[in-house]
Amino acid sequence: MIESLRKSEPVVLVDCGGLFDATSRDKAEVLLTAMEAMGYDALNLGGPEFFYGADFLAHARSHVSFPYIASNLSPGGNRLAGARQYVIKQAGGLRVAILGVVPPEEVDLIPGRERMGGLAALPPEPALSKLLTEVRPQADLVVLLSRYDVEKTSALVQSLTGIDVAVSAGSDDVFYAKPLEHTVLLQTGSQGRTLGLLRIARDGTGIRVVDRGHIRLDRTVPDHAGVARLVDGFKNAQQLRAAEAAAQRDRDLRQGLRLSPQEFMEQYQKQQAETKKGEAR
Repeated sequence: MIESLRKSEPVVLVDCGGLFDATSRDKAEVLLTAMEAMGYDALNLGGPEFFYGADFLAHARSHVSFPYIASNLSPGGNRLAGARQYVIKQAGGLRVAILGVVPPEEVDLIPGRERMGGLAALPPEPALSKLLTEVRPQADLVVLLSRYDVEKTSALVQSLTGIDVAVSAGSDDVFYAKPLEHTVLLQTGSQGRTLGLLRIARDGTGIRVVDRGHIRLDRTVPDHAGVARLVDGFKNAQQLRAAEAAAQRDRDLRQGLRLSPQEFMEQYQKQQAETKKGEAR
């Protein structure tokens, strides 16, 4: 779908964040690699992006060329590899500035945040207000990626001056926000089921919205060949691991049945002691 759009017009492809879940690092890495294959221009960092730590995000930079956006994140004593307060992209003769915010309370809930060198989120309104004075003169169009819901994103952009387009975090379904006076407010469904599309043009009166809508990414939309290979490889690896784990459990059960009660307890106590040693390290 995205490749088809790019054949006829310039495209800026972005994501509001909240990409990862807590199931596996491998899945998170596959998601980032898939975004690279699709040619994403920016990813706003939300709390879920830190489920596996700042070091994982830094490592994942070897798989992607697009920047992480963190307009109101304060990394504390550590530098967030690949993260920028904003980025300016050239598209169709326009300079498009991309900023992104995450709610402080979302960052507070990151597991193990205390081990990330003081990572915190600043209040978004003053952080953005300061950045906009720097960004606005450099850009024809300013886009905000927000981890807030539609209502809070709407309130945030109305408290500021200089944001042309705001994209709020997805929900279970598409929500059509009330029009705002100076900002186009967009939102799509969750889990990649919907692609939000905004077409703009510049003429003698400035920049105007030509079209806006949503594209349902159902089974009628052809798969991206590279992404399909990534997903198939990930699924095959997961199935192989599950099969190996089941086989190991079966071997352990068979071995346990051959032991006397005393031998079973001795082996169990030995395994528990080794587990505790591992935890201590």
